[in-house]
Amino acid sequence: MSFGENSEFPRLMKRKLALIAIPLDRRGGAETILKLVARALAKRPDWDVEIGFLGGQGAGEAAGSHQDGIRCSYGFGGGKAMSEFLLAPRLIRHRYDLVFSSHARVNSFLAAARSVGLLRSDRLVARESTVLLDRFKGHRALAYKALYAAYGSQDMIVAQTSYMNERLRDVLPRRAIAKLCTLPNPVDEDLIVKMSMEALSGHDAEILSRLPQIVWCGRLIDVKRPTIAVDVLAEVRRRTGEDYELTMVGSGPMEAELRARAGKLDLASRLNLLGQRDNPFPLFRAARAGILTSAMEGFPNVLLEMMACRIPGIVTTPCAGDLDMLSGLEISAGFGASEIAEALVKVIQGGDRSALYRKTLSERSPDRFADMLLRAPSSYPGGQR
Repeated sequence: MSFGENSEFPRLMKRKLALIAIPLDRRGGAETILKLVARALAKRPDWDVEIGFLGGQGAGEAAGSHQDGIRCSYGFGGGKAMSEFLLAPRLIRHRYDLVFSSHARVNSFLAAARSVGLLRSDRLVARESTVLLDRFKGHRALAYKALYAAYGSQDMIVAQTSYMNERLRDVLPRRAIAKLCTLPNPVDEDLIVKMSMEALSGHDAEILSRLPQIVWCGRLIDVKRPTIAVDVLAEVRRRTGEDYELTMVGSGPMEAELRARAGKLDLASRLNLLGQRDNPFPLFRAARAGILTSAMEGFPNVLLEMMACRIPGIVTTPCAGDLDMLSGLEISAGFGASEIAEALVKVIQGGDRSALYRKTLSERSPDRFADMLLRAPSSYPGGQR
């Protein structure tokens, strides 16, 4: 079912209607958060929830299908720039109690649509996915500044970390700053634990049984710096004299470069490139340690997922704000392979830290996050900070 078709929800008993707008139905940090909110609201007896994907449906997806009690509808194409305008027919047909999105161009379009009366919603919430003006420069940065200029009609603008909050204050129009608040990302611990118990395939089980595994997960792109993970593996072996394997979950344009780097360091037999996985959690559960090597992140949700899988030790670069609030996490002193390896050796040779994750995970339930989205920014401790 496309956005232009009629898909009226029954509005009996004053049920509330939420639209969650997502460019594409894929696995990613922002997409995960949006779907968590959709599921949290759909479990409530007084909410009807629709996820409106801007792009076309994937192979095997039934148009207008229901997932976890959520109605899914699709637009056309790849969900790229300008596809947000495919939301217009949907917005005209309905009045919403909540509209929630997390990509800057979608946030900008929805804010503009509300300003001119195209979007009728009692509550509009925009979440920021990353610190865009740290990540992009030049013409790309100017384009994002133009998107931010349309902000202001939202009821809430969500920053993931205190650092992101401060950086947004430099680019948001004055009318939008009062709507800004910081909400830590949620994680569905129960679901991840359940998914982590799925049996490994014979191929995966054979790989993970050979040697202790260090797991890395993300897109194979420059900002994630996957080749540094191979350098870290070499440095850990040099420092400890012990043998580990590096299992990397994800796909992207740097796969050939990774294989070449591993070959140069005589680690080809110790690098497992497993590609994109819909469920990486059994691999996390079987690992000795997890690492994140990114240069920059809005907030790396994969760290929360690794915690939920109870990986005994997890290391990250200082790539985002508020990482020091994650109990049990080891943050490297810098971004170099030597600094990451030093932190990794510390967690490998130390005790199991998984019991320390409980506090962080208990504070980040999807239900609690959904509740906070429905409150005014000024109701948070410390105001909009």
